[in-house]
Amino acid sequence: MKIRHCIAHFGFWAILLVACSGSDNNNDAIVLPPGDVGLKLVQDLLVPAGFIVEEFATGLEFPTTIAFPPDGSNRLFVNELQSGRIKIMQDGQFNTLPFTDLETMVTGGFPSAGENGLIGLAFDPDYVANRYVYVTFAVRSPNGTIGKIARMKDQNNRAVDFEILLDNLPSAPGHQIENLAFGPDGKLYVSIGDAFEDAKAQDLNQFNGKILRLNPDGSIPSDNPDPDSYVWASGLRNSFGLVFNDNSDLLATENGPDMKDELNVIVKGGNYGWPLVLGNSAQPEFINPIFVWENIVSPNTILFYKGSQFPQNFKGKMFTVLFGSTFSDGPSPIAKRIRVGTFQGNGLESTVTFEDFATYNFDAKGNPLGLAEGPDGMLYLSDIFQGKIFRIRFGNSGAPL
Repeated sequence: MKIRHCIAHFGFWAILLVACSGSDNNNDAIVLPPGDVGLKLVQDLLVPAGFIVEEFATGLEFPTTIAFPPDGSNRLFVNELQSGRIKIMQDGQFNTLPFTDLETMVTGGFPSAGENGLIGLAFDPDYVANRYVYVTFAVRSPNGTIGKIARMKDQNNRAVDFEILLDNLPSAPGHQIENLAFGPDGKLYVSIGDAFEDAKAQDLNQFNGKILRLNPDGSIPSDNPDPDSYVWASGLRNSFGLVFNDNSDLLATENGPDMKDELNVIVKGGNYGWPLVLGNSAQPEFINPIFVWENIVSPNTILFYKGSQFPQNFKGKMFTVLFGSTFSDGPSPIAKRIRVGTFQGNGLESTVTFEDFATYNFDAKGNPLGLAEGPDGMLYLSDIFQGKIFRIRFGNSGAPL
């Protein structure tokens, strides 16, 4: 994620959050339609014929990652960037108490500016049995900000047994700890930006510009490239979205400086070249992306559609959120949209072609960020600056969760 045109070369949200952080921390700011009343239709998120966009929730404070736990409960967990809260939406409304307020559980408090704060959210593969929820976030420290990976248990919609798994991770006004995802091997993969120290992305003794791989308890897997290191892959600038496909390939969106955003297949011990190369390279020691956006679009959250609420031809396709220029007015000719990708091949030989699926046509400021597939097969999209969650569905089916 990154700021474009507003603040050059600063990661995605940067300082401008200070200017637009007028919402307070009161839970009363949440505005939700009653569960038994139809949701407001959204006309300014343009989708293909037959699809409908609805305003699912408003009044959120910088919503980032959104996710449904794999227990069939129809609960939507929502991270808020700077409040440090994770909220749960259930039966058409947010619970009175948040799942957790991390600001009360850490030293230093949450940043009030920049892209730092609460971003990553993932559920343990064995969540139904162990109830573990994993997060990535950054907090203030005497020397700036530091990133952390933590987990906690979900006990009746409230977090208990909070523990830090990995601490003192690189952070800065941008390019800090980003997202996390569990692989089919049961390991936890975490993306960390270069924290504006790009040379460290090539230093295997530093976590800047890396993908890390952890055991769920925070220990180092014995089959990592170096059994004494969390580093799984290097040479990355600011990867955000992480997802595994049905071939067990790990895909990551990568935000470039002022050109050449990337989609990478992350492999064990892979070096993706930053800051020595950008985009495709003829140098064999570096791994090329499988797709390059020549112009800046800020690709962020990615997911593969597994449901059946959409027409059958969407099943298995990859949906990618293009964030665009931060807090900018109006639509974008190339970003501020969701694109759907069709894959061919496997691993580093994969190719992908994209076409538009949902395009912003709002006059107001706003940027799409988090994307989740619900147990109902519908897509849920967070807009960090509008403070909203939109729901995209096909046809007339579907009552509010």
